[in-house]
Amino acid sequence: MKNKTLALVCLIALDTSSFAQFTYNSKNAKAPLAKVVNMSENDEDFDPKLILLKSAAPKPATAFNINKQALDEKHLENILKYNGTSSQTLSKTTVVPPIQIKGFRANITQGTPNDNDIAISNSGIICSVANTNLNILNDTGRVLSARTLQSIAKGITNLNRTYDPRIIYDPEADRFILVFMQGSTSKDTRIIVGFSQTNDPSKNWNFYTIPGNITADSSWSDYPIIAISKNELFLTINRLKDNTYWKNGFIESYVWQIDKDNGFKGDSLNQKVYFDIKYNNKPIWSLCPAKGGSKLYGPNMFLFSVRPDQLWNDTVFVHEITNTIKSGKAELKTRLVVANNHYGLQPNAFQPNGKKLQTNDSRVLSAMNENGIFYLVGNSVDARYNAAGFYLITVENFWGPNALGAKLQIISSDTMDFGYPSIAYCGNGLGDNSAMITCSHVSPRTFPGTSLVYIDRNLNPSIPAIMKAGESNILLIGDSVERWGDYTGIQRKYNEPGKVFFNGSYGLNNDNRTWIGISKNADVKLNIENINTESITNISVYPIPAKEYIHVDFNLAQKTVLNFILIDMQGKETLLLTDRAKAGLNRFIFNAANLQNGYYQLIIKENESIIHTKKLMVTH
Repeated sequence: MKNKTLALVCLIALDTSSFAQFTYNSKNAKAPLAKVVNMSENDEDFDPKLILLKSAAPKPATAFNINKQALDEKHLENILKYNGTSSQTLSKTTVVPPIQIKGFRANITQGTPNDNDIAISNSGIICSVANTNLNILNDTGRVLSARTLQSIAKGITNLNRTYDPRIIYDPEADRFILVFMQGSTSKDTRIIVGFSQTNDPSKNWNFYTIPGNITADSSWSDYPIIAISKNELFLTINRLKDNTYWKNGFIESYVWQIDKDNGFKGDSLNQKVYFDIKYNNKPIWSLCPAKGGSKLYGPNMFLFSVRPDQLWNDTVFVHEITNTIKSGKAELKTRLVVANNHYGLQPNAFQPNGKKLQTNDSRVLSAMNENGIFYLVGNSVDARYNAAGFYLITVENFWGPNALGAKLQIISSDTMDFGYPSIAYCGNGLGDNSAMITCSHVSPRTFPGTSLVYIDRNLNPSIPAIMKAGESNILLIGDSVERWGDYTGIQRKYNEPGKVFFNGSYGLNNDNRTWIGISKNADVKLNIENINTESITNISVYPIPAKEYIHVDFNLAQKTVLNFILIDMQGKETLLLTDRAKAGLNRFIFNAANLQNGYYQLIIKENESIIHTKKLMVTH
């Protein structure tokens, strides 16, 4: 076991001479293969669940609950003041909201909350999970296989309580990974991890059990979040005290680093566990690993966390695991950055029946890495309206001497509540920062459903667009606050740039049901794939990145008039040159010295037809 202490200089801090201390411990572990499960087998499965409809005892007056109650009262005042109608212009954005190409109903779960997540393979097979089950479908919505988590765990352990599923697709291995929890006491807590043996998730999977109480004390593990690098699976959980829940029983967060190749092959899982992760001797709460946007990254993995129970804060923790387990050099580095705006604990959301939906806290729910930018999303209050919304935080260049802080914007409404965002990349590579965020929505005049937000290449959000309208309130437990989240799912289809698959919840017959939707980035400017035609050949563009002159060498079969057009990161088109090129080897040159650092797209047109496109990078 090793103990690491890292010195930290706070960015944008008032006292730049002060230092804070980050500490952690780590240890290595192994887990043998527990069971091979065929997802096509139809084991007898009654899907039994025991649900507490109403607590016999009042909720304890914790600081968290007191803060939530005060926020709810302010929120209700705002609702009564405007009677559910807009009080002001909510957004001046000109970004066009996304549209849904296709959508269909999916998992029906016996538990609450819904806990949705989704993965889509390059061949179009969907794995959709909800609190109690896994559905395997094709991209038209036809169910290929359906299993409850309990039936999957049968024979792995002798417990029945299964919950909190997560699913992810590995585009390089062309395989799926499933994680869920089992047990909720120190004596029975386990993490179940499964790896599909092939690209057909309806066939055999290799399953493993990881102890949820590695300290052998009175604690259990809850709320997994997962991401993958080129080599490894990263899994985070929160450790809670026995007989408590996340609101009042948090102890610390763990990070598991797992060799995913072991899992695909069915070998014992090599693992490294990071724990005792603290800042100024206080545990850091709920770390979220960042998934790759357009592709897998590695060997390093970045994770992010905030101060999720605070009423008002601007702190973002950046964590980096610096190498693979096999390298023997994997360490955990942590740095604090300061956002230019605040996030904070949000009120609960109000339904048309007056009942509230639980919004939990402001932890990072989903994170993504693309073009050197890290995107983070999580629930947050919007203090302007005392409403429940969510934040989008972007972080970049945080290690070097010219390190930047974090940019934070709140996406919300004064007439609608939003929660449980999840983010996926929908751009087309260098210079295109487009993303889609799915989330849940509700209001006193709108039943709970699923929405989608488009983030354009310049990181500007659209207004949330409703993808699935709710058809009823959610009324499962009969308490004053119903469960809503605890998370949603969204994933890019890796071999179809711009297309995303998402799943979330909506109200139906007072129940909480699952909706799967498909959307695609409609931006045509930087979403143009590299085009090559027979009329122009042997193309060479150099240097990339460029500081001054950029050269484009190409061969033409016959003379023609060519237009050379440059598109910048804002989508602005500049006609560089229109000239007659001769048959044979040609060279086009232009000066990039006056261009800002960033990504550009060069388009070569013959008449009105695009015959070649090339993405460029300029750095000075």
